[in-house]
Formats: sequence, structure tokens, C-alpha cells
Amino acid sequence: MFQKSKTKTMKQHVTFLVVLSCYITSFAQVNYGTPTNEPLPDKLQGLERIIEVSHFPKKVDPIKKGDTYYWMHNTALLCAEKELTIIEFGAYIFYNDTWNLRQSYPLKSLDKNFGTKNQIIAKGQPYTWSDNWRTGDTNFGGWALWFFIGKTSDGQTVCGYETIETTNNLLNK
Repeated sequence: MFQKSKTKTMKQHVTFLVVLSCYITSFAQVNYGTPTNEPLPDKLQGLERIIEVSHFPKKVDPIKKGDTYYWMHNTALLCAEKELTIIEFGAYIFYNDTWNLRQSYPLKSLDKNFGTKNQIIAKGQPYTWSDNWRTGDTNFGGWALWFFIGKTSDGQTVCGYETIETTNNLLNK
């Protein structure tokens, strides 16, 4: 009886250590890092960059409300050269030393969030998504690369992109 109990306890310890090791490894594999000179995502390479994208602030500290963290910022875009139609937009996040697609947004959300009509960006007209906030239940920093791909009236595909940094520096401790 003592031997069975000892074997059962040993199996429980081994199972616990295996589960703990897997849990720790799953977090250890992600290296958020800071982008320096990494190549752009494939879909942006080779496209002329004529859409201006900006974030305010450029570095965003979170606040906490209830159980949720909020990184409050806005995103603006402008094409000073010509009118164009946005055909894709979204964000990449940086981890494991590369840009990884986080999300491509439905085109209709551009009209809703930025105030465009039929995804058309008028020449020289700024468009702003004033509450383009990152939210989450875990406080960690990182980098995102927001991108916009558009087509001009003569069929040229162009782009715009800009990075934004989020921190884990909680403002309302």
C-alpha cells in the first residue's frame, strides 16, 4: 500500500512538472523585442509609400479600468498626392524578430472608424480614428505596425504604414 501511494504521488509530481514546464515554455517562446531594421511584411514591399499614417501619442502607456487595460491613442491617415480607394488595412505586431499579421479589418469599418465614404481617401483630407485603442486583460508592452493599402484612379497600388509602441507602464496604479 505504501508503494502504491508513493508511486501515485511521484506520478502527480511528474505530471505537475510537465504541465508547469509546458506553461513556462509557451510564454518563453515569444520574444516581443523592439523592431530595428527588420524587413516590412511582404504585402508592403515594393509599394510606393504615399499614404501618411500617424499615431498620437506615439508611445502609449496603459490605464486600468476594472479588469481591463486600455492603451488609448488615435490613428490618422492622409494622402496629399492624390485621391485613392483603400483596398486593405490592418495591423501587424512585432514578436520573434518579425512582423506578424494581427488583423486585417473589414473595409466597411474604415468608413465607420475613420469617417471615409466607400473607403475613398480624398486628396489632402485627413481622416482620424479617435479611439483606436488597444485593450486587454494582461498588461504587456509591444509594437504594432498599422498599414493601409490603396489604389489610385490610374490603378497604381500604394501604401502607408507607421509603428506605435505600447508599454506596460501603468498610469493609474
